[in-house]
Amino acid sequence: MLPARAGVTAGYVVAFIATTLSVRTLPTPARTAWLEWTSTNLVNLRDHPLPALVLSGLFTEGSLTGWLLTALIGLGVTNRALGNWRTATLIVCAHVGGTLISQGIVAYRIAHGQVPAGDRFMIDVGPSYVVACALAAGALYGRGLQRLPALAGFALFAVDAFAGLSTFEVAAVGHLCSVVIAGVAGWPLWRSARSRTDRGAALPVAPPDAARV
Repeated sequence: MLPARAGVTAGYVVAFIATTLSVRTLPTPARTAWLEWTSTNLVNLRDHPLPALVLSGLFTEGSLTGWLLTALIGLGVTNRALGNWRTATLIVCAHVGGTLISQGIVAYRIAHGQVPAGDRFMIDVGPSYVVACALAAGALYGRGLQRLPALAGFALFAVDAFAGLSTFEVAAVGHLCSVVIAGVAGWPLWRSARSRTDRGAALPVAPPDAARV
């Protein structure tokens, strides 16, 4: 049986593994079509935003093991600290916010001739906005020493995560947005979770029923 504060972690990890492995079994033409349809680029965000936003964060074209480990660390620590609905709210905000802001910059740059118009069709998929948010939130709001693996994971993630930020590369901008959202939106969610825990600890314990004679 899963711990009470592990539901989001388990659900995301199972969906991530299943989707990634399913995509990797597709023949090349079908796999290419899937990537093009699920990418959170400007064309797809206008044509079918919800499926693109949901599916794009549930698989990777990179290392399944690497992303799985970082997701488990970040989500596990954050889930433990915030609970299920707060963790789900936070990572959804990060994934959606990171996507919309980074792609909004692409739209602006296309309109001003700074990047090719073909960037509207770019491939933009993967769990990195979710992972960036979860690791940052775990490092900031995790319980006691549980912060340490999240902090270590974030340090390793950050080595390459912000490369290209000075030139407004999509991934780097999205990662930065996800980390900012983790810090700003995570604070009230953490306060809410902590307040609930404190209230629960303050409740009086009912005495055991007297033994019948």
